[in-house]
Amino acid sequence: MTFGRAGKVLFVNLTKKTFTCEKTEKYASFLGGRGINQWLLFNFIDPQIHPLDPESVIILGSGPLVGTLVPSANRLAVDFKNVMNFGIGSGNSGGFFATEMKLAGYDNILISGKAENPIYLLIEDDQIYFKDAKGIWGKNTWETDNTIRKKESDHDLKILSIGIAGENIVKFACLINDKGRAVAYGGSGAVFGCKNLKAIAVKGTKSISVYNPEKLIEKVQKYNEEILLKSNIINLHRKGGTLLPYLTQGENRPHAVKNMSEGFWSNENLEKFSRDKVDKYLIRRHACFNCPLYCSSILKLDGTRFETFEANTFRSYASNLYVTSLKAALHCHRLANSYGLDDDQLSAVIAWAIECYENGIITEKETDGLELRWGNYKNILLLIDKIANRIGFGDLLANGVFEASKIIGRGSEKYGVLVKKVSLMEAAMRSHKGWALGIVTSAKGGGHLRGATAQEFQAIPQRMSKKLFNIGDISSPVEYHNKAELVVWQERYKAIIDIMGVCALPTMWMDINLFQPEDISDFYYLVTGDTISTNELFKIGEKIQNLEKIFNLLHADFKREDDLPPKKLVEIAVKKGPYKGQRLDLKEWNKMLEKYYILHKWSKQTGIPTKKGLCELGLSALVNILEKNDIQLTD
Repeated sequence: MTFGRAGKVLFVNLTKKTFTCEKTEKYASFLGGRGINQWLLFNFIDPQIHPLDPESVIILGSGPLVGTLVPSANRLAVDFKNVMNFGIGSGNSGGFFATEMKLAGYDNILISGKAENPIYLLIEDDQIYFKDAKGIWGKNTWETDNTIRKKESDHDLKILSIGIAGENIVKFACLINDKGRAVAYGGSGAVFGCKNLKAIAVKGTKSISVYNPEKLIEKVQKYNEEILLKSNIINLHRKGGTLLPYLTQGENRPHAVKNMSEGFWSNENLEKFSRDKVDKYLIRRHACFNCPLYCSSILKLDGTRFETFEANTFRSYASNLYVTSLKAALHCHRLANSYGLDDDQLSAVIAWAIECYENGIITEKETDGLELRWGNYKNILLLIDKIANRIGFGDLLANGVFEASKIIGRGSEKYGVLVKKVSLMEAAMRSHKGWALGIVTSAKGGGHLRGATAQEFQAIPQRMSKKLFNIGDISSPVEYHNKAELVVWQERYKAIIDIMGVCALPTMWMDINLFQPEDISDFYYLVTGDTISTNELFKIGEKIQNLEKIFNLLHADFKREDDLPPKKLVEIAVKKGPYKGQRLDLKEWNKMLEKYYILHKWSKQTGIPTKKGLCELGLSALVNILEKNDIQLTD
């Protein structure tokens, strides 16, 4: 009997309308979730294949702890070739889809090919149906979900879909499951769209067996009572989602303001977005599968329901665009969610356009007559509509900042806040040095859900950082010392979290007492019956980091210069607040980056993995692949 896993990997070819299965056991060395996804991605897509080519693949993964009693083990990992930069594309979402996928019998699903006409996949246990989506094409994400459930006469279907943005191949279109859980960063929605795949609907009637159910129940109860539910950060999330803890410090925490040109937003503005004001639009609170945080919500605005307004949403549509009206920001989020647009990238490209407009680089001649100003939410809403439908100026912005700035030229490039050709829309990058390093070095082209060190926000005493991470003092966020070590630790730890299918919020990322490596090892044993040490777990996390690094080398030619911060974060300091004067110092950054490479056993000059490092990880086969592609490795 297989414990903890569904036991099969499903391979679907949309062109031929065929499917086959392999045993998950074949890929067991990568455990599951993001781990198996990345191994499949590396082996099933050639560097010459364009991310929107029919032969490109997109892979869904559900980790070994998903669907069990392990708290918050519900995450869906989605991996593909990044539409915006040709490197790693990788997203992760909560909800119920990943659990249902396992109940249908599949740990991972690899999709290739392109359907001749729009379709959706219906997966009911061992049966896979290629269903006509002609009447659904053109509908938004909520309409798609409702229409498929009605069409199949099954309200319990779990659905992963694209909106109009994905259909129109907007390069930062995302997937949406359970009507509001986004798989963002990299253009996953565009990959579905180019394959004529509107949605995947899944229903499973099987069960997930665990190795030791009695001990697992005992461990979960003890863990919840003694650790999880005593956490201050968890209780804040339970009271008000991610928005409440994010805004609790007010103007004393850094924010992303006006295309990340500023890092301070006043309490006067922040108070307009307090949780109690957001809750005036609340219909109900809800949670992802088996999650005690209960941090999500359904809101209603002008008669229309939509999914939650949280920390990321606040940054995207409030501070970064300087929209000081809650209702206006809610309108922006609702529209983006229905279209299936990545909030971060959408905010970044609109903010870039506004900054270019305000500096006279673009005019109303280019913007279809729209006056682009900070806080002008009516025109921002019009722009969102134009982007999703690729109309006029929106057609240009639908390509993202990197491509749009190359087309516009005239100095517009300097207003892009880019890493690896992907826009950043992040707070605290000038002040929190480890946080910034983790974002910039992220293999998927920025983003804070890889190596970004939220531990820097926790004021961890030195004795605890030494005990937990074997790292010295990390208590001051503005210091560069010991931050490379912390980022490398976090990268490997987060890889483990993604492999297992656990949400990042109730982990050591937010509270050092939560999901410590020993807890993960224990849960994994009780669920699967396989013993794995914490050292072995971190070794697998290290393998994933190297695999993604090599993918980026082969597919996108990313090297050391792609691990440098955007000029705006170096040249413009924080103007007000407790972090006034903070910016990134390139000399100190390069010292930190060099240490980061050394810890990874990569060349400190180039950032390329070394032969010795890869061989020690059991990845010697990758040495030959790199050398065949004329990438010279040091010993």
